[in-house]
Amino acid sequence: MEEQVQESVQELVTENQNDTDNISDRESELLQEVMQKKERLQKAESKIAELEKIQEVERQKQLEENEEWKTLAEERAKKLSELTPVVDQYKAERTAEKEKLLSDFPEEDREDFKGLSLPQVRSIHGKIIKQQKNVPSVETSDSTGMQGYATLKEAVKDHVSGKIDKTTYEQIKEKFTSRISR
Repeated sequence: MEEQVQESVQELVTENQNDTDNISDRESELLQEVMQKKERLQKAESKIAELEKIQEVERQKQLEENEEWKTLAEERAKKLSELTPVVDQYKAERTAEKEKLLSDFPEEDREDFKGLSLPQVRSIHGKIIKQQKNVPSVETSDSTGMQGYATLKEAVKDHVSGKIDKTTYEQIKEKFTSRISR
């Protein structure tokens, strides 16, 4: 019986070796197949790169033969030369406008605002300088009573825009109407 067991074990070992040999052969075949595919892929990539170079050379030759690129470049240069003076004039006008607005500020503020863009300078100018100019010169002495207004129309405009309140407007109106009735 021991002999039968040994024969069975021997058969199993032999079969395992055959199976291992079969597996090794299969792995070897797969490895060889992968290597062949890799080689074909590298050849295809090099052919593609070569064809792309050839195509680019052909495209450049065709452009040179047709001389279309020269025509396009000439047209664009002409258009650019026509637009350059317009752009320069626009820039000069904007610079002049900015300088004019900056000249309304005190000297120390000009240096601070010089680095700002034109829209920013306009905004600051509108908030600071225009407010100072739009404040009516209201004289508060009771001797005139008109509070600096030459006409009632000016007072009406300031009342409508909210620069003077209703009570002040009524006082000014009273002085103007009483002056007319004298």
